[in-house]
Amino acid sequence: MNFLPIRIIVFLLFLFPVGLCAQTPSSPLPLCETFRQFGNQGRERIFADFSNLYNRNNAKNFGVVLLGAGVLANTSMDGNFQNWHGKRVRSDCSDEFSRVAKFFGEGQIFIPIMATSAITYRFLQENRGLPDYPLWEFTDRTFRGYLVGAPALLTFQLVLGGDRPTGGPSHWRPFYRPVGVSGHAFVGAVPFITAAQMTDRPFVKGLFYALSVCTAWSRVNDDAHYLSQIVLGWYLAYLSVRAVTATESRLPLPRGLTLFPVSTGDSVGIGLHYQY
Repeated sequence: MNFLPIRIIVFLLFLFPVGLCAQTPSSPLPLCETFRQFGNQGRERIFADFSNLYNRNNAKNFGVVLLGAGVLANTSMDGNFQNWHGKRVRSDCSDEFSRVAKFFGEGQIFIPIMATSAITYRFLQENRGLPDYPLWEFTDRTFRGYLVGAPALLTFQLVLGGDRPTGGPSHWRPFYRPVGVSGHAFVGAVPFITAAQMTDRPFVKGLFYALSVCTAWSRVNDDAHYLSQIVLGWYLAYLSVRAVTATESRLPLPRGLTLFPVSTGDSVGIGLHYQY
């Protein structure tokens, strides 16, 4: 996954206000001060996101999902699932659906779009009185989900190593190839999980959660990633969005349905928690 476009956008956004500040020293309401306030508010929100994700309470969540993924990756389970899917599930119809689902995981397209929309929305809202709009709020939360989860994603991709189904086994080999976590699964899941956590309607919430796994599944269908790699990508997206939701709601957990991994003995599953 290529993060170069987002770096370019952030760099330009920092250059632009500096130039404006230099050109309007006598303005009664200096733009430089406006941008400084906007930057401070943005930093506070992002720092809160990072604090909500990277803390001792979440360490156990990272540990459990790594344990479960490790069992899948370092035994025959990943390979067996890949073979079963290829023989029993994959078809021309699934390939066509996968082609559409994979598009939502293209980071070079969606990350710049969400970044530009989110930064514009927050600036206009906090400094120009723009009212709240759910769609703009959605882009802001989605971008912050990408931002807060990126360090963990890139670290796990590099450290865990592994290979693709077309290249070799899924066994973890640190620093071998940066495919230990599916970047497409992460990027494709963040927007749908964000939408799920922004609604209180159970049916709509469930629908968005179901859609959030489509991009991840497409990577298995296309023999681009193993099951363990898409599980890590999806769950990292879930934790990242939950951290952003906690910042907005000021609650330890977002209201509504929360999912978490469960590993007992040789079994791996998903647990449910509902907060009201």
